[in-house]
Amino acid sequence: MITNFEIVGPYLAALMMSLGALCIFIWGVFSGALIGGDDAAKRFYHMEMGDDGTSEQRPREPGAPRTDGA
Repeated sequence: MITNFEIVGPYLAALMMSLGALCIFIWGVFSGALIGGDDAAKRFYHMEMGDDGTSEQRPREPGAPRTDGA
């Protein structure tokens, strides 16, 4: 069959693993497994950016001067 398997074998193994990874990726795309994968990251980002509040709602930093007259 292949006379120099010690030389060609690792390349064949790498080619087969690459084709397997490509098939899994194509299956994931067509099956919808990759849809909505970043929703959790988007929710976290919007929660962090939208939860800043106004200066009256935020807690005062320690040692900061008070602005409410007290």
